[in-house]
Amino acid sequence: MRGLLGVVVVAGLLLAGCTGGGVSEPTGSPAPTAEPSPTVEPVEAPVDPCGLLDPEDYAQWRTGDQEPRVSMSGPPATAVCLVRSQWGIGSDVLIGYSMVPGESFEEERERLAGDSFGEFVAWDGIGDAAFGYTERLPVRVAYHTPAGHTEGWVRVGEHTVWVRVNRSMVPLEEVRPLLEKVVERVSPAMHEHQIVLPDECLAPDHPVLARVFGEVEYARGDAGWVCSYISSRGWVLRAVGMMLSPEALQEESEIGERNTGDGTTRRVPAPAGMVRTRGTDDRAWLDFILVDATRQMLEVRLRDAESGSRPVGVSEADFDELMDVLIEAWRDAVG
Repeated sequence: MRGLLGVVVVAGLLLAGCTGGGVSEPTGSPAPTAEPSPTVEPVEAPVDPCGLLDPEDYAQWRTGDQEPRVSMSGPPATAVCLVRSQWGIGSDVLIGYSMVPGESFEEERERLAGDSFGEFVAWDGIGDAAFGYTERLPVRVAYHTPAGHTEGWVRVGEHTVWVRVNRSMVPLEEVRPLLEKVVERVSPAMHEHQIVLPDECLAPDHPVLARVFGEVEYARGDAGWVCSYISSRGWVLRAVGMMLSPEALQEESEIGERNTGDGTTRRVPAPAGMVRTRGTDDRAWLDFILVDATRQMLEVRLRDAESGSRPVGVSEADFDELMDVLIEAWRDAVG
C-alpha cells in the first residue's frame, strides 16, 4: 500500500514511453514527427506537521526536552504534531492539519463561537477564514496537562490548519503569528499522502492488523514511538509510547492502582517486568502498559469514531491478539 504512489508514477512513465507500434506506415510516407513525451509532475513529499512551525516558535511554552512526535487523530483524518511536556506525556503545543477535505473548520468555529467559557475572535487577513479562541476558566484536568489553552484555526481552500497552546492566559495575539506562518507552508501534499509510517510502526498490511482492524486508509507515525491508523470502517487505532520522567512514572503507577481499585481498569496478563491494565469503559478498547525498569509507558486505544464505542465485531481475544503484535513492535523500537 505504501508503494502505490510510486507504482502510479512508474506506470505513467512507462506509458509515456510506449509508441503506438503494430501498424506500418505506407511506403514513401513522410516519417511522423516525434511528439514530445508528456511531463510527469513529481509527487510532492508528505507534509510533516512538526515542520509547519520552527522550534523557536513554540520554545516559550515548551517545558520538556523530548522531540516532537507526529501522530494522527480522526476521522476526519488529521495529522498532528505533539510537543511533549516535561512529564513525558501530555503536550505543551499541538500543531495539526486536515488530510482530507471536510467541515472541521466550520464545525469547530460554530462550537467555540457559542462557548460562554472562552473568548472567541474572528481574524481577517489570514487564509480564507480564521479565528482564535482562549479559555476564560483555566482548569487543570490531569497532573500532566497544563491548565487552560489558547488555539487558532485557519482554512485555506480545502486545508484546515490549527495550533493549540496548552497553557492558561496565553494572549490570542501571540497565536495569530503562528497561524500566519503555517499558512505560508500549506501544500497540496497534505492531502496526497494517506499513509506515512516509519518501519518501527506496525505495517498497514500486517495480517493481524488487517484482520482485526480492516483496511488502513490513513496512517501517521513516529519512530519515537507513535503509530496511528484510520480504517475504511471508520475505526481509529492509536498506539503511543512514552518515556516518563521519574515523577510521571510514580504518578502513573499511583493512578493505575487507584483506577484498578475503583473498577475503571483491571489487570490483564503481561510479559515479565510489565504492568498492564485495561479500561472497563465500553467507549473504547484501551490498554495501558508500564515498564518500571526503563520508565516506559504504552497506551493503546481502539474505537469506532462514529459510534463512540468499541468496534462491533472486535472481541477481547481479537484485541489481545492485536496488542501482542503492537507490544512486540513497541519493544523492538524503544528497547
